Amino acid sequence: MATTARALGHLNTRGILVSIMTLRSVRMFAVGIGIVALVACRAETDRDHYAVGDTGTATFINNSGLVAYLAGCGAYSFEKLDDERWIDRGPAQVCIWEGFAQPVEPGTSREEPLVPWEHGTWRLRYSTGGGCSPSEPLNEESCGFIGAIHSRPFSVARVCDPTECGPQLGMPNWLCPDGESIGGPTGRCLGDPDTDLCGWEIANCAE
Repeated sequence: MATTARALGHLNTRGILVSIMTLRSVRMFAVGIGIVALVACRAETDRDHYAVGDTGTATFINNSGLVAYLAGCGAYSFEKLDDERWIDRGPAQVCIWEGFAQPVEPGTSREEPLVPWEHGTWRLRYSTGGGCSPSEPLNEESCGFIGAIHSRPFSVARVCDPTECGPQLGMPNWLCPDGESIGGPTGRCLGDPDTDLCGWEIANCAE
């Protein structure tokens, strides 16, 4: 009888181990699908160049076939390039509470205001989850997986005093091929994001 009991106990233990391994396999498979889905998502800014205090737009685009989830408060955070390393500079807004995970349905996008406050080279980082609970904050406990989507780097120039730029350029403006935008001098005296030397800004037409 004792032998039978030990055998049954052994079988039960193996069954538990198999169940755990199966759950882990399912989770790893789900994470793999999630990573593939994240590749189809992207983050964009409306410009490649800004000046401190400019108002722009940040957009998260979900081109995957799954619902993507973003943080409930402050969908993205800023990262600044410093000595060839990207340094996390925190979210775009200070939140008292992080809020519930916000869904972005497949084939849709979400826009947020973008206001750079310091010169340099920057990018945006969206913490993005899949299989998340819409009644919980965005975290590993409430999501099947969490990854990161980054925007392309963009530059932010400081606003200089006009006396630092010298005489105006004296060149004309022109209408861009899109029939709406204007190229040429903008009248703004800005510092170069890399050298911080001041010069008159010249707007280029979009390609």
